[in-house]
Amino acid sequence: MSKETAVVLERYTGNPILLPQKDSAWQSLNVSNAAATVHDGKVVLLYRAEGEDRRRGPQSWPVTRLGLAVSENGFDISERRTLPVFDRSLEDPWLEFGCEDPRISKIGDTYYIVFVGMSRFGHFGDRLQWATTKDFQTFERHGLLMPQLEQRTSGLLPAKIKDEFLLFHRPMPNMWLSRSRDLKSWHDSQCIFETRPGTWYENKLGIGAPPLPTPYGWLLFWHGKNNKNEYALGIMLLDRENPGKILKVQEEPVLRCEMPYEKEGFVPNVVYTNGAVEFNGRFFVYYGCCDRCLSVATVEVDQVYRWCK
Repeated sequence: MSKETAVVLERYTGNPILLPQKDSAWQSLNVSNAAATVHDGKVVLLYRAEGEDRRRGPQSWPVTRLGLAVSENGFDISERRTLPVFDRSLEDPWLEFGCEDPRISKIGDTYYIVFVGMSRFGHFGDRLQWATTKDFQTFERHGLLMPQLEQRTSGLLPAKIKDEFLLFHRPMPNMWLSRSRDLKSWHDSQCIFETRPGTWYENKLGIGAPPLPTPYGWLLFWHGKNNKNEYALGIMLLDRENPGKILKVQEEPVLRCEMPYEKEGFVPNVVYTNGAVEFNGRFFVYYGCCDRCLSVATVEVDQVYRWCK
C-alpha cells in the first residue's frame, strides 16, 4: 500500500480533550474510553470515569462510572454533566464495582449502549450489560448481555441484518461476531479476526468503535496490543451484507502511542477507542490514553474512501 492511500489519524492539537476533575469525587482520578454518537447535531460522549472510592480497600482498583459530555464541533467539550449517568449498584452484584467501556450503536430511533459491568466476583466475573435511550436524558437498563461469557470489548452493529442484531465481542484474545433476534438467544457465533505472531496485534485485539456505514461497506476502527503491552489502533473494512466477512485490513496502525499523554498515565502505552463518528466531513476517533484522559484524532472522509476503493 502506498503512503498516499494509507490512512493515518491526525491528532487534535488541543489533546487531551477531557481530563479528570479534581473537585468531582467520582471522576477525580481518571477519565477515558468514551463511546461516541451524533445526536441533535452534536457529538455525545459517554465516558468511563474513576474517582476516590475503591472496590475492596485503599490499594484496590477504583470504582468505575459513566459520565456524559457533549461537543458541538467534535473537538472541544461544551457540556459536561456533574453527576454520572450510570453508577454502581450495591444491590446488584454484577454492578457492585461499577461500569465501564461503553459503546453506542443507533438502530432506528434508539441508541443501544453495551458496556461492561464490574462485579463482586473478581476480574473473571465481568459481564456485558446493555441499556437504551432515545434522548440521552433518560436511560433504561436491561441487565446482562450474553451472560454465559466473561468478556469485554463488545458493541452492536448499528443496523439489523435480516432482522437480527449483530454483536462484535471478544472471548479472549480474538474478535468474534454473534447474531440474535432478541438480544437474549445467540447463534452462528464466528471468530472473524485473530491475533498474529510478530504483529502489533499479536497479544490481543478488539473492535474498538462500533462499525460506521460507508458506500463500500462497514468501516471499523479497532485496537490491538503487542507482547510489550503497547496498544495501537487499526482500520478494516467489512462487507455491508455480511459484516463477518473482512474485505480489507490496513496492516500498519492508524495511530500508535507516541505522545507523552499516550505513553504515561494510569496504565502506560495505551490508546484505546470505544467510539468514532462521521461529522463535518471527517471521521472523529475518540480514544482513551493510558486509562487517564480522553483524546481525539481525525481523518478526512474522502481519504478513507480512497483507501476503501
